[in-house]
Amino acid sequence: MFQRLNHRAGPYALLLLLAGPMFLVNLGGPSLWDIDEGNNAEAAREMLERDNWVVPTFNYQLRVDKPALLYWLQIAAYQWFGVNEFSARLPSALAALVTVLLTYELGRLMFGRSTGLLAGVVLASAVQFCAAAHFANPDPLFNAFTVLALLVFWIGFALGWRGWFVGAGAASGLAVLAKGPAGLLLPFAVVVLFLLWSRRLGLLADRRLVLGVLAFFLVAAPWYACVGAETKAEFLEEFILTHNIGRYLSPMQNHRGPVFYYLVVLMVGLAPWSVFLPLAGGDIFKTLRGQETSSADARSAVRFLGCWIAAYLVFFSLSRTKLPGYILPVFAPAAILIARALDRWRQGAINPPAWVMKLSLVGLGLIGVGVAVGLLLAGGAFAVPFLRGRRLPGLEAWAAVGVVPMLGAAAAGWLLRRGHRAAVVASCAAAAVLFVGAAGIHGGITLDAHKAPKPLAQVILDHQPEPEVRIAVFQYFQPSLVFYCQREVKRLENDREALDFLRSPLPAYLVLPAATWDRLAQRAGDAGRLLARRRDFYRNCDVVVVTNR
Repeated sequence: MFQRLNHRAGPYALLLLLAGPMFLVNLGGPSLWDIDEGNNAEAAREMLERDNWVVPTFNYQLRVDKPALLYWLQIAAYQWFGVNEFSARLPSALAALVTVLLTYELGRLMFGRSTGLLAGVVLASAVQFCAAAHFANPDPLFNAFTVLALLVFWIGFALGWRGWFVGAGAASGLAVLAKGPAGLLLPFAVVVLFLLWSRRLGLLADRRLVLGVLAFFLVAAPWYACVGAETKAEFLEEFILTHNIGRYLSPMQNHRGPVFYYLVVLMVGLAPWSVFLPLAGGDIFKTLRGQETSSADARSAVRFLGCWIAAYLVFFSLSRTKLPGYILPVFAPAAILIARALDRWRQGAINPPAWVMKLSLVGLGLIGVGVAVGLLLAGGAFAVPFLRGRRLPGLEAWAAVGVVPMLGAAAAGWLLRRGHRAAVVASCAAAAVLFVGAAGIHGGITLDAHKAPKPLAQVILDHQPEPEVRIAVFQYFQPSLVFYCQREVKRLENDREALDFLRSPLPAYLVLPAATWDRLAQRAGDAGRLLARRRDFYRNCDVVVVTNR
């Protein structure tokens, strides 16, 4: 199969045929996930509404959390496809598709076509990468431009092309527009670390580096200058000091974790392919030690990918604020290293102890068992005390998806005993694509029945669509509520403000926990009427809409 795909058109078509449905089918099916999707989708909607592509706002207040690139792409999608969930997520899905193709190109350049193709499949069917493709936040864009910048560097390094400075500078500028300074600092750190290890740091003493710096500033600087001028430096101060330096030095919004947090994230996020990390680790060790018949170019490539992974893992592991999406740029080099090990094993270039592959296939089967049991418990098929009443009915039906990796492992084990190595790899790939693809396409829709913001907003708009309607929340807030209401949602601070809001002569709608309304209902009297009630799994409580109409 691999030998028939000698030209780029074949691998590109296959990768798009596999990843396209995984990332795009039912992309707009689930309502927005809070907190990030609601914030980002609404910020872009408000920029479109105000016809202001410079200053981002959320709930009509300055939003300083992220730069504007994601918002611009979401606005373009809104103009083409309407203001909806599909449009909000489309930039992430397309960025993920581009990253799969870039990973193929990097793997192909480093180790050959078959490794590049398998690396694209591994990346597309890694559970966290596929999930990120369905999520409206800047991480997939940041990841795509990071991979592009480092691919351009490698082309320059491997082929002696000095124009890489300009390409890498422009790509880093786009990464900085997607997420911030890390889009420049971390790729540069990878390059410096690799060149130091290779004793080639002198490559940076090139006057063309000035062109790279110029390309970076031409891409990134104009918007930062404009938003700084329009907000009198408020955006820049808050974004740099609070959302970059502050996040790194102290936990923000209680997003904390131990120093090994990202090792766990990597293991879980690469599933089901993480079961082959022992095989890849052994291959890397032997390659760097010169114990396998690998060329100097291959050793250099493995060294570069190792520097890439190490730089991001160390940097974010030292950060006090930890979120899984921060290390998304590690997934491309990890996918290439896993693909290289599997491809070399398929070809007979490496022959690890027999237990290594057997243990990996057992791990693949156990992933299926764990997913099936977890979904049965989450759906309430079995009563367990530690869930404390948190049940998500409907998830138990999805336990069947765990059968896919079990069957894939069983088939691969049968083929392994008969010595069909290529078929073993193909069986694992098919299981990964079907398993992760099914979860990506349909999983979010099942959970959607347990989210409150969209249906509650729809009740309000159906009942009172006029623009002068006033909407507020008390002791409850999710950013997607603002997106679905498409108007300002006032946040009330105490009982008196909530009651005064309902006593207003204008149409008023108040969203609050049901238990809070039970406490206030008698004091509100005729000023409040229960309009709708919905269970919200974020807060694990019922949420209601109360109106004075």
